[in-house]
Amino acid sequence: MRIKQAGKNIKYTTIAYVLRLTLQFIVRLVFVKSLPIEYLGINGLFTNLLAMLSLAELGVGPAITYSLYKPLAEKDTETITALMRVFKKAYVIIGIFIIVVGICMLPWLDWFIKGNSIENTEWFYIIFLLNTGSSYFYSYKRNLLIADQKQYINSIYQCGGQVILAILQITFLLVYPSYWLYIVLMLLTTVSENYMAAKKADRAYSYLQEEKNVQSLPGDIKNTIVKNIKAMIAHKIGGMAIFSTSNLILSKFVGLAAVGLYSNYYLIISAANSFAGQFFSSITASIGNLIALESNQKKANIFKVTEFIVAWQALVIGCGFFTLLNPLIEIWLGKQFLFDEAIVTYLIINFYLMYMRMAVNAFKNASGLYWNDRYKPIAEAVINLAASVYLTINYGVVGVIWGGIISTLLTCFWVEPYVLFRNGIDINLKDYFKDYLQYAVLTLLTAVVSKWIYTSLFNEVSIINFILGVILCFAISNVAWIAVFRKREEMAYLRNVARDKFGMNFF
Repeated sequence: MRIKQAGKNIKYTTIAYVLRLTLQFIVRLVFVKSLPIEYLGINGLFTNLLAMLSLAELGVGPAITYSLYKPLAEKDTETITALMRVFKKAYVIIGIFIIVVGICMLPWLDWFIKGNSIENTEWFYIIFLLNTGSSYFYSYKRNLLIADQKQYINSIYQCGGQVILAILQITFLLVYPSYWLYIVLMLLTTVSENYMAAKKADRAYSYLQEEKNVQSLPGDIKNTIVKNIKAMIAHKIGGMAIFSTSNLILSKFVGLAAVGLYSNYYLIISAANSFAGQFFSSITASIGNLIALESNQKKANIFKVTEFIVAWQALVIGCGFFTLLNPLIEIWLGKQFLFDEAIVTYLIINFYLMYMRMAVNAFKNASGLYWNDRYKPIAEAVINLAASVYLTINYGVVGVIWGGIISTLLTCFWVEPYVLFRNGIDINLKDYFKDYLQYAVLTLLTAVVSKWIYTSLFNEVSIINFILGVILCFAISNVAWIAVFRKREEMAYLRNVARDKFGMNFF
């Protein structure tokens, strides 16, 4: 049942993701052709700034979602209803808090922007603020669908909303290029999409409407939630410092134009990370179900397979980025939007380190181990901010990337697997890093060989050459992976699943 639900979630999520991503690239292309690059910088700046305000969520969502796994598996509707009532109250308060605090930050808005030449930035900021704050008023019901292994339903609503938004934004940018209309459409779509998804959850879980005699949460569940929220505060701070400050630092010390250039690369790289995020959001509920019901050996075996898949994906994507990221930017937007090869190389190294954390974090979160590494994100945040600010002041854009690499290697790289294997999954840490080293070395060698072959075959950047490059990188990376790891137990497991569940016979 878990494999069936995970497969369904992955299928719908992947289709929705590819469609949304394609439209995002088209929207970005029309955007940079219709409006000055400083508006792109404003877009990235406000997205990061409001992600900082979302720190007010304090980990309520992950903490309550984790507590939903067991009652959903046991069909305990009373506990589910009680948890969702707490969820509703918490998210309404959070949404209002974000809007109020965000308005109070208005007088200091220009401090984040070096050489601001854009008018009406305060009003643009308010629209972004309403978009962020209002999303909490209905979105909590999405988490119930996701926790119940029904991520595909959430994906359908997300995709529908984003498709409509993209079509409207492209149309208005071509006919009447106005940043005002661009972000107002974003706000209207967010509200409508969350409302429709919430109504779907109401229909799927009709017992949620019977709130007259809702029981109080049992003490053990309440204590677990409170404990996890306390731990998640640190995780939220760390996540904010890592993922929501790069554009702020660049805007403050380099300028909005640099934010615009950086955000184009970040859009592509985050698209790959988001793909993994979509993949794991599709199977996290199944992992939670696995952890709640299965033996330690079963958990360890499934983790190894999951880590194997993540490393395989990281090889294919990393190889493609190393060879084709700059050609993609040049074809998509033009040479004037390119970074130096050295900066791009560091971006890819940072991407690989982040991507390889996916399996560990999925199992760690599904195991509810938020408390066990509560100090890690604080250390990560301090190191990242200090290194990024210092290095950006002295070395420019590349400093932000170096800051991320340094903080990851000194904290997440070893702390997260240590916590998981000590408290959740019975695996030797030495064996994990031995596999990690093998995966990383193969990725490095494959990327270098792929780029050498590509540059030897193709002298100019064109759409045809790019497509051939994609085929080349995909073929080389997969052949290398299968050739090296064809006899591993994880590969045998994947062969069996492909044959038994999907009727596929390969490698």
